[in-house]
Amino acid sequence: MAAATGTFTLHREINEAMDNSMQEAARRLLPLVIDDLFGRETLQPPRELAEAVSQEEDGQRLIYQVRDSQGRIMLHSHGAPATPLTTGLTRGFSQEAGWRVYTEPAVSGTLFVQVAESDERRNEETLEAAAGFLVPMIALTPLSAILAWLTLTRFMRPIGKLRADISARDGDNLAAIDTEHLPVELAAIAKSVNRLMRRLHMAMEAEKEFTANAAHELRTPIAGALAQAERMIAEATDDAGMKRPRQIKAALVSLSNLSEKLMQLARADAGIAAGKSADLGAVVALVVADFEQHAENKSRLSLEGPSKGTVEVAIDPDALAIVTRNLIENALRHGAQGRTVVIRVDDSAGLSVINEGPVVPAPDKLLRRFERGTTPSGGSGLGLAIVGKILQQIGAALSLNSPASGREDGFEATIRFACATAIPGTLRDGFPSGSA
Repeated sequence: MAAATGTFTLHREINEAMDNSMQEAARRLLPLVIDDLFGRETLQPPRELAEAVSQEEDGQRLIYQVRDSQGRIMLHSHGAPATPLTTGLTRGFSQEAGWRVYTEPAVSGTLFVQVAESDERRNEETLEAAAGFLVPMIALTPLSAILAWLTLTRFMRPIGKLRADISARDGDNLAAIDTEHLPVELAAIAKSVNRLMRRLHMAMEAEKEFTANAAHELRTPIAGALAQAERMIAEATDDAGMKRPRQIKAALVSLSNLSEKLMQLARADAGIAAGKSADLGAVVALVVADFEQHAENKSRLSLEGPSKGTVEVAIDPDALAIVTRNLIENALRHGAQGRTVVIRVDDSAGLSVINEGPVVPAPDKLLRRFERGTTPSGGSGLGLAIVGKILQQIGAALSLNSPASGREDGFEATIRFACATAIPGTLRDGFPSGSA
């Protein structure tokens, strides 16, 4: 817009300057014309006015015609047309057929000097003048844009760093943001965020501590109440007397399981998974062996080990045991009754737990805390949430599929551990690779 306005103004000023030049040239030409005409015979044909203005003075830019009161051409300059420039002979400026014409009367209106300049020549002069400032402007515009972008990038870099630091904070990372190298304005924002994270950290620690303490303190009274319920069942003499103690025992078992899950959740929130490595096959085998000690789980578990030997994964052994126990427990509780649950450890540091049963719609929603499926079996709704929380700490990938891979029904939970290495050998604790 500035360039367009400047070009318009420049065009107007150039035209005014050229009009003034034409007017001055016409007035300077009058004495020459009068002297020349007084020395001529009246019947002479029109001739060119070659000596009136030198080529160096006008640069062949202006042309001239001298006409009488009848409009006949008496003199004309070199290059001027032989026909009249205008139809009328009114003093002043006019526009005729691509010419800008100035008419100056003399000798009481019996002679008229007309000076003309082509519009093409004027436009050319305007274009040349406009190019003088438009070309540098066009060249400097991208340069100024690049300089502005570089300057803006430099000043926006601390903002981007602060945004990245804030984005990196979550429930597992509430470390304070470094404010030493930030500008004063951004440092104030970072300090406010740090204060907010400190309050959030205190609230989360209080919640974790309460959950852990409550679950721990409940274990002893629950165990005592279970013992009393068992004694009441043993002392009952008939089925009617056993009914209520058995209901009490079932409620206490459910409460005990919930207490155990809350303890596991508190440990998962505290970050127990990272920093150690574990033998995936050995830990899974120990957990499977523990489940098989219960009569109801006999012959329901099928363990498939890796074919190439021991698989080490970057996770704490206790955390791995919690993950495996929750997956197997979930499969036994919610899978088809009496059907086999497959636990598979592969060479690429993967663990899969597969059970038969009805298809579970939207299985990923089961990763939410206290989210239960549609099966009639009970549960706390925390098992898969605990698994997801632990695996998140070590960067392992958990996928839930229903139906299971290659089947029309069932449920499959698959884990891909990060930073895994395969070591030749066999599974520990008497479970050779490939055993089931």
